[in-house]
Amino acid sequence: MTTYTGHRVEDDEDFILEQLLPLIIDYAGASDTPTEVVTFAVFLTLATILQTQGLSRDVLVRAIDAARLQPHEIHNELEGLQ
Repeated sequence: MTTYTGHRVEDDEDFILEQLLPLIIDYAGASDTPTEVVTFAVFLTLATILQTQGLSRDVLVRAIDAARLQPHEIHNELEGLQ
């Protein structure tokens, strides 16, 4: 997999919080699907794309572990989007 030096997740925070998450939440509401189901489907799709680009399962799992937030942090983020 290509290494993207000089790029940080934080650089995309505005896109993720202001565009991507609202799209997921809006779609879930419009389709009467639980938000977590839509979010998980998006996650699986993106994980598959990353794996086809050479990201190993081990790196993906380590990234998930490193990104753990406390439940109240996640709830507060989602509350602000609704």
